Amino acid sequence: MSLRTVLLLALLGVVGAGAWHVQRVRNEPPAPATAAREQSRPAETLVETPEGAQQEHRQVPQENSRVEDQAAVLAPFVPRLSRMADDFYKDLGIDVRVVTINDAEASIEEQANQIFEGKQIGRDSPVGGVLIVLNPRLAKARIEVGYTLEGALTDLHMGRLARDQLAPYVSYGAAGMAVMDVLHYLKDHVYLSAALGRLTLPDDFKTAKAYLEYERYVSGGAGAGTKLSSVPIDADLKVTVPPELRARYAPSKDPKESVAAYLRATGDFAGDPSLELFTEGSRLMRKHYPFAPFEELRRFERIDSSKPLQYIVEGDYAVATSERPAHGFVPILLHREQGLWRIDLVETWKNLFFDGEGKYFLRNANTPYEFGLKQFGSAGYHEMHALPLRDETLERWLEDLDRDDDVVAALWRAELWLRNGFVFPPALLDYEKARRLAPRDPWVLEVLGERARYLSLPELAIPALESIGRGLEYSIADAYNEAGDRQGAGRWIDAALKENPYELRALEWKKYLAEKADNAADAQRAQETLAMLRNNPERPHQPVVLFFHPDMPRFEPDTTIDVDGTKVFDHSKFGVTLQNTSGRTVEIESVMLKSFGDSAASGLGDIKGYWRYPQGNHRLGPGEYLYFEKQWGFTVDTGHHHVRYVFHTCWHGLGSSVRQCRTQWVDTMPHIPNPK
Repeated sequence: MSLRTVLLLALLGVVGAGAWHVQRVRNEPPAPATAAREQSRPAETLVETPEGAQQEHRQVPQENSRVEDQAAVLAPFVPRLSRMADDFYKDLGIDVRVVTINDAEASIEEQANQIFEGKQIGRDSPVGGVLIVLNPRLAKARIEVGYTLEGALTDLHMGRLARDQLAPYVSYGAAGMAVMDVLHYLKDHVYLSAALGRLTLPDDFKTAKAYLEYERYVSGGAGAGTKLSSVPIDADLKVTVPPELRARYAPSKDPKESVAAYLRATGDFAGDPSLELFTEGSRLMRKHYPFAPFEELRRFERIDSSKPLQYIVEGDYAVATSERPAHGFVPILLHREQGLWRIDLVETWKNLFFDGEGKYFLRNANTPYEFGLKQFGSAGYHEMHALPLRDETLERWLEDLDRDDDVVAALWRAELWLRNGFVFPPALLDYEKARRLAPRDPWVLEVLGERARYLSLPELAIPALESIGRGLEYSIADAYNEAGDRQGAGRWIDAALKENPYELRALEWKKYLAEKADNAADAQRAQETLAMLRNNPERPHQPVVLFFHPDMPRFEPDTTIDVDGTKVFDHSKFGVTLQNTSGRTVEIESVMLKSFGDSAASGLGDIKGYWRYPQGNHRLGPGEYLYFEKQWGFTVDTGHHHVRYVFHTCWHGLGSSVRQCRTQWVDTMPHIPNPK
């Protein structure tokens, strides 16, 4: 398994107990960090993509013998789906096929049966066959199962999965993600059915580590086998808990009592997504994913084995953790709302990933629970924190932002699905909608690409980020590296060094990639350059930096203002600080400014003269900074719903011929009123 590979979202099991969560394998040293928080962030200019970068990435074959995407709704997930289907056969002896079609001549049931029989799916496999069919024209999906698997995968159960987890997404790019989620769920379900004796596996499949873990739980103590075997194979565990039992799972003013209620819900397989014991985002999450009893039981056992629990409270947030955690233990996160402590599954699974050994680690430090998660290591800072809801419900925001032609509303809605609910398929629908409304909008592309990169989906991240280009070199290099393509990563690191030959982060990457390629000479050169720069008292690697005040100015598309007799549309007001952070005097060569949004881009030229330089000649002394503030806007109505101003600053040290450049942006955003 490659460096930091992921088992995707797999959130269906996460809702149950989390063991199917995103997996990142750390068997190799990590690549140089690219996610450090900066006061000013890199921006894209939609230019200067290294030759061959996008073209090479798009040459990935979109079909194999197990996945046929005739309707073209699974890309870019086809290669990953193919590997998952291959693993299904290798691990369980089940022939899994995924087919998309656009034929409307017959019903989805007839089409599935014809394909299953025509391809003789499962005919020669040790255990049986499964077919997943998606038909965008019919807006329907079907899961067809061979007769040898019908005892484990019943028609009722498969029909519910197809209706709830696949059909809503068959016409969209989220279809690939939905199929991946369903394949994960089916694999878990087959393992559990085999361990319970509802499905017969050949002996050679029963020696696999994954099967043995299921078997251990089923045959273990605490009535695990009885609990699991008592659940009907096709039971709907998300049924509403009756009123007379809801107090058993009610939140409390005491976090310990809320944890006790949560453990009762876990042990009772109470999958009702409406339980007030959970935060609103967690209820949304439980609503959109199937309930996995095995994962519920496994988390229950790990928590029980880790007692006594230790409670760490900071304000309205609490973490129930353990000083002696069992292997695979996940802490319980609680948020106090309206005076009651509620279980926060969203922040749990959004920020805690597990490695190849099943140990959880902190993926993101940008969470209000970081204070209680120190034992899970340190983490980078990612823009994945929950968005403020301004005293409105998440459901009301999702409803209000469901608009036809507003790119800002579409993207914020996608962000709410992901960051406040951690529900990815509907989030991807809204990300796609935003991209459809503004296909070249760098804000849309960057958000989509960075979210995919966070979730370790490089096949989705790379095309979006490469459409932007300059300013995102490290994000793109990291995505290529995650995909196992170090040559692709190297192209973007070379582009970064072309922009700034003294950039330490690029040189660290250069050294890392050279070491991975066993290129000792290049690694040594990079190391020598790094040492030279770090030992230079003038710190030439420290850049000229822009700071924006405020960091997200208000965009006003509905009013005009008069600036020195000129009518200005789509205006914003903000200031820009220009600072030399090095220990030498530098001369500013240019500050090229462009504006982008969901309408046509425009170039505003070189604005280095906007600042007044006390030394003259556009020079800044060591540590010196300058500031100006102005009204920004356009002399015509651009039609933008928001504007990103992209600044490309270039400079050189006095007496030096080395040109250094840096790209930054500021996003101006309209006010989004509360839902009415």
